[in-house]
Amino acid sequence: MDVLTEKKFAVEVTYNGVTKGIEVNLEERVQAVLQRAIAAFGITQNPHLLGLFRENGTEAPDNESVEGARLKPGELLLLRPSSVRAGGQ
Repeated sequence: MDVLTEKKFAVEVTYNGVTKGIEVNLEERVQAVLQRAIAAFGITQNPHLLGLFRENGTEAPDNESVEGARLKPGELLLLRPSSVRAGGQ
């Protein structure tokens, strides 16, 4: 079983082919990480439609903590439009 002793670590976020490291804290909400990622990429058009997705296509839930969403150090997340926010089916 992996035990995370550090409360802070970095994840990698990719948007439009560019990858940036974003520092996260286990206790903060994924929503806060999402907002920092949006700011890091300078996104100004429809940022409210974006979400963070794992490589397997599942979206990290905004209302969960980083720990609750099981984000891992160095994990690659994709910043892309969320079908839920965009009024999906």
